[in-house]
Amino acid sequence: MSHDNCVFLINQIEEFVIDKTYDKLRFQEISIKSEKEIKPDEHIFDFLVRTGRLKEYEEIVRNNLINALISDVCYFTQTALLCSLQRRLTVTFALLRKPFVYNLLVFLRIMFEDDFLNKFNDQEGFDTTSLTNIKKKELIKKSLSCLITKSITENDIFDFIFNNTNPDSLINMTNKALHLSTTRNKYNKTEIQNLNFIFKNYENNLSQWNYIYKRLPMLLLYYVEIIEHLVFNILDVPQEKYLTRLYSRAKALKKNNFD
Repeated sequence: MSHDNCVFLINQIEEFVIDKTYDKLRFQEISIKSEKEIKPDEHIFDFLVRTGRLKEYEEIVRNNLINALISDVCYFTQTALLCSLQRRLTVTFALLRKPFVYNLLVFLRIMFEDDFLNKFNDQEGFDTTSLTNIKKKELIKKSLSCLITKSITENDIFDFIFNNTNPDSLINMTNKALHLSTTRNKYNKTEIQNLNFIFKNYENNLSQWNYIYKRLPMLLLYYVEIIEHLVFNILDVPQEKYLTRLYSRAKALKKNNFD
């Protein structure tokens, strides 16, 4: 049932990239008086900046960035869940790293950092995911006000994903999935005569399944609500669409005994 909850939640995220309701994340229209306004071979972004239409420029960049990030989250997470069913749990952990350890931070920065898009557009070498733990906690704390689910806490999100002093954090578990030996962090050091996640038996699989399905439904619910808040605040979408999503989510999670 936990797997079914994960599938349902990632499918709700996928709706943002396949449902025509959210086409404005993918397609934008720009009005021009005549073709002569645009110089030969001029990129549309350069045209918008040159003519002072910076709001339109930022909206196009933001919407396409959000759409691409959502697609990426779906690709990695849906494949991770498929690998879980196939008992390829090392691959599952490896695939979960990008959407949660990296992509999530960019969503939060778009939402809460006023200068993020300016840096993204103009700053050479700008690292979209390089943040201190203090800054990560600040962004997570701000995000809690956007949630319908009030049982999720700041410490839950940070400890489950980003806390590198927690051996069971996703950042540590995915490090082990990606590297045969981890020696720099005492909280996820490779044991003597061992290679990370290589020598496994069925009991190890059960332990890893338990890890995944105790945490992933909650983390995906957090992800859904964050993306919903972002998308419904930038697109003109009927309120009924949002309410329908809430109703179907409540019904599905209740059916699958979400806790």
